Amino acid sequence: MFRSAFVGLAAALCVFTSGVARADEPLPLSLFAQLPHMDQVTLSPNGERIAFLSTYQGRRILVVRAVSGGEEQFADVSEVRPGALRWANDRILLLTASEAINDSRVRGIVDYSAVLAFDIEDGLSFEQLLRRSPRTGLNFQLGRILGISAEDGYVLIPALDAGRNYDLLAVNPSGRGSRVEAGGSTITRDWIIDRNGHAVARVDYSNARDRQRIMVRDGGGWSAILQEDGVERPVYSAWGLTADGSLAISASFTRSDQATTSGLYAVSLETGEITSTLFRDDRYDLGEILTDPYTNLVVGVAYSDVFDEHVWFDPELAAQQTLLEGSFGNKSVRIENWSRDRNLLLISTESGDQPRVYYLYDIARRNVSAIGSAYGDLALGGLRTRQHIHFPARDGTSIPGYLTVPDGEGPFPTVILPHGGPASRDSGGFDYEAHFLAARGYAVLQPEFRGSDGYGKEWEEAGYGQWGTGLMQHDISDGALALIESGIADPDRICIVGSSYGGYAALAGATFTPDLYRCAVAIASVSDLQGMIRYNRTRYGTQHWTVAYWDEAMNGVDEERRASTLRDASPVFHADQIQIPVLLIHGHSDSVVPVDQSRDMRNALRNSGADFEYIEIEDGDHWLSSVEMRTRVLSELERFLDDNIGD
Repeated sequence: MFRSAFVGLAAALCVFTSGVARADEPLPLSLFAQLPHMDQVTLSPNGERIAFLSTYQGRRILVVRAVSGGEEQFADVSEVRPGALRWANDRILLLTASEAINDSRVRGIVDYSAVLAFDIEDGLSFEQLLRRSPRTGLNFQLGRILGISAEDGYVLIPALDAGRNYDLLAVNPSGRGSRVEAGGSTITRDWIIDRNGHAVARVDYSNARDRQRIMVRDGGGWSAILQEDGVERPVYSAWGLTADGSLAISASFTRSDQATTSGLYAVSLETGEITSTLFRDDRYDLGEILTDPYTNLVVGVAYSDVFDEHVWFDPELAAQQTLLEGSFGNKSVRIENWSRDRNLLLISTESGDQPRVYYLYDIARRNVSAIGSAYGDLALGGLRTRQHIHFPARDGTSIPGYLTVPDGEGPFPTVILPHGGPASRDSGGFDYEAHFLAARGYAVLQPEFRGSDGYGKEWEEAGYGQWGTGLMQHDISDGALALIESGIADPDRICIVGSSYGGYAALAGATFTPDLYRCAVAIASVSDLQGMIRYNRTRYGTQHWTVAYWDEAMNGVDEERRASTLRDASPVFHADQIQIPVLLIHGHSDSVVPVDQSRDMRNALRNSGADFEYIEIEDGDHWLSSVEMRTRVLSELERFLDDNIGD
């Protein structure tokens, strides 16, 4: 499945440098278009090495560095899309990687993922785990690692077998053999393991019956301890065991707690009853679940306030988090991972004007030493601060967002930059797009419109059926109006720019509020809501809960007006209303939003006689995950904005 990676780069690659602008010059575009110089940084169990992903001359590089002495090994992994890193043991390093493939068995582009195991004692030679395994059938996702077995060091990976049963496999990280740890069914969706890597529970969900269950071992079989009926899609997720042996599940609400924000709850494996609330915040949804890589136990959570906040259930880690936050002042501090004996912590800090910087913390010596920065020279200063703000919507609701203002006196040419999703959100800290635009003299607003996630169930569901001409778009428009009212935005020089759903919002802004913006940029965007639902129905099947979710999110609950609602909110059918210049950019290998969505919009704009440009990037994906694609997009964006709202 994966093409070969080139291993053993010259030692010259150990120095990563970038040109730094003089004080009177803007920061070079290349600094923002680069992929991180340090990403997915992880400490080996014995604390002797760190591993991370880096970039050299546009190529993604796996780096393994000795903590003492600094010797480095390299592997070129740019032939795949590298993801997460974790250590299987002190010798074997695991990399989750994916690549986009046009598979005839599934409509359109599909992302295939797998785990690559690198041997640091053999020049970073690697094996793809489960490659051509007789235990697996057709799998798009073989890149999910649930944990490591403490008994034999095997890697626990869920996989479909030839009968479409979702099994849990235990795989030798050296690439020699595997076993079935537990056999699932065709409706199994997830697995839970204990400290030793043994399967103790599984999550089943049936589309046909709208039923979700948590199953536990019962003698030689499985029995349900928790069941939800009449649910059109999964309503909770299971994450692992806690220190006392409870099962940690996340849910937006439960039968005993009608909270509107998602939380993490402890469930008894014997009775299925919720025994305690592990974490819930009244304002913000649960974010990441934090697990101990050596015990497979859930030890904390993260959620986004202004910045990402970590809450540890483990007393030792909680104490270290408090100490570190006090030591780094107003910076956001994150404990990334730790050595097996917990004598060394790998930590990072971030702020509104500085990208993430990594450190190694020796607890016994109380010594913190810098390892490097995610974005190299951008950590040296010169970035404007992304501020967390609120602005009023037309119905009086206070809408959160992030504002980055350039040097100088306003009003400024302004970019409204809605996020993708739409069930996603922005958070504080470095943002390469916002900081790039501010460095070019633009004020940048990133609104957290209703329909975003992270702010509770009611906030997200308020956006259902409100695409394009409804509440979600109104919140974005009201953000632009608030900046005009405050004197920040020049009303004659505002452009709306976005990717994915943000690109759809840009097209909707150009279509349905033509007097508010002077230009629009839509990257990897949806333009036809009906067409997008048809695409998902073809890909997943008519009865799949993903299709039901998108139907509800786009259409709301008004079945009688379903077709007209979707058509009315689709810019592709109303291109004749667009009176401003539009830039469309789409990657040919987009596995999320098919490139046909932008091609159809191009044709509609052409037929209406609109002022537009269309750029299709060969091998480009949905996430701008290559230096070449980021460079092309930022270059075209800079030129287009300068032509339409620049000085």
